[in-house]
Amino acid sequence: MYAKYSVGFLIGSLVQAGIVLLAEAIGISRLGARLTLGQLALHILAGQAAGYILLLLLRKVETIQKWNTTLTGAVWGLIVWAIVIPINAVQGKVRLPWEAGIGTILASSIAFIVFGIITAYTIKHYGYEGNLA
Repeated sequence: MYAKYSVGFLIGSLVQAGIVLLAEAIGISRLGARLTLGQLALHILAGQAAGYILLLLLRKVETIQKWNTTLTGAVWGLIVWAIVIPINAVQGKVRLPWEAGIGTILASSIAFIVFGIITAYTIKHYGYEGNLA
């Protein structure tokens, strides 16, 4: 079962990276994201962690279980965006979107929202009942 979650989270991570890289390539975004093999591996691992944290939250917090799947994913994506981007900026991997312009804010936040929605739909599709043990 967990392999199915992981594949969904992987797809979300790759789509997210694709959106960011496309926005960078066509000049909408000035985030400064570069994708080396090592950064891709870290990106995928972070996506797995974020996906499993959402799964855990859905299993434990009944209020979130009542939300629409798209809303859950969008909110989760923005939460992850607000945490991950500043961490990467402190490490010098990217610029802060709010310092790089509105195109960067929109492109990066949309990428994370899409990741969150794919993650939430993956969890909803396979269910969130059970234990993570």
